Amino acid sequence: MVNIFIANLDWSITTEDIKSTFSTFGKVTYAHVVYEKETKRSQGIAYVEMENTDEGINAIEALNGVEINGRKIDVKIASAKEDRVKKGNKK
Repeated sequence: MVNIFIANLDWSITTEDIKSTFSTFGKVTYAHVVYEKETKRSQGIAYVEMENTDEGINAIEALNGVEINGRKIDVKIASAKEDRVKKGNKK
């Protein structure tokens, strides 16, 4: 299983759009576009979980840097939650 992080998404991209795009490479077990709590507006990021690691790596390699709705998306393996720097914290 591989967890994938997608950044620089157009705000109009939906979870279904992301799931559909990644499903062309293999089975997607989870897809989620992140929205701001207060405004309900997309933060321009999403997460995808793919069952097969090889298919996930293929999706990353194929989609990283691809332009969607005028924006080049950044696609990479997601870091573990405990490894991320929280907003306002400097490590």
